[in-house]
Amino acid sequence: MLTDLLKLGLTDEEAKVYLACLEVNGGAVSVIARKAGINRVSCYHTLEKLLKRRLLSQYDKSGMKCFAPEPPEKLEELELERVKIAKSLLPQLKSLTGSLGFKPKIRFYEGREGVERVFTESLIAKKEILGYTNLKTVTNFFPDFFKEYTHTRLRKGIKTRYLSPNTVESVHVIDPFLPKTFDPNLIEILLVNKEQFPFENEVLIFENVVGIVSLKKEELLGLLIESATLARTMRAVFDLAWLGATAFVAK
Repeated sequence: MLTDLLKLGLTDEEAKVYLACLEVNGGAVSVIARKAGINRVSCYHTLEKLLKRRLLSQYDKSGMKCFAPEPPEKLEELELERVKIAKSLLPQLKSLTGSLGFKPKIRFYEGREGVERVFTESLIAKKEILGYTNLKTVTNFFPDFFKEYTHTRLRKGIKTRYLSPNTVESVHVIDPFLPKTFDPNLIEILLVNKEQFPFENEVLIFENVVGIVSLKKEELLGLLIESATLARTMRAVFDLAWLGATAFVAK
C-alpha cells in the first residue's frame, strides 16, 4: 500500500503520515507522529504539505492544532482532476510541437554498437530494404553480426536489393553468410564498377528511414534519419541507380 501511494506522487514520509492519520482518525501532531514513527517537528511539516494537497483538514481542539484525514476517495478525486487538466492541455501542447513545422527525427550513434544499431533498426521494414553497400568491407568488418543480421532478415521475409562495387572477392563473398535454405527472391545484388563507385559507407533505405554507417575503424558511426520525404527521394535515386546498373549488366 505504501508503494502504491508513492506512485501517486506522495513522498515516503507523506505516505507514512497519511496512513498513520487514517489509522488514528486524526488528532494532535504528537499522536500522528508517534503512530508514523517519525519525530514531531518533521511530522508537523509533512502534515502541512498534506494539508496543501487537500488530503487532510485542520481543526482546533482545546486550543491545540489538530489534523483529520479526508476520505480515501479524495485520492481518486485528485487524480481525476489532474487527468482533466492534462487533457485540457493536450491541444495547446500539440499546437506548440507543430508551430515550427515538421522536423526530421535524427539519431546519431558511435562505435561498433552504433553501426550494428542501424542495421538492426532496418529489420522493422515491412517492405524491401534498399542498400548501397560494399559487401567485401561489410562482411570483413563484423562477420558474426552480419551473418546473424542476414539470417534474421531472410527469416522475416524482408526483401533486400544491394548495389555493391564489383571485385573478385565480392562475386561470392556473401555466400557463407546465407542460410542453407532461403527464398532467393528475397535478395538481389547488382555489382557496379569499383573505380567509379567505391562505396566506402553503407546506406540503407527502409520504411520512412534512411540509415548511414561508416565502416572505417577510425570513424565508426551510425546515423538514422526518419523523414518520409527524404526516404522517398532516396528510394527514387536508388531506383534510378538500379536501372542504370541493370542496363550496364544487360550490355
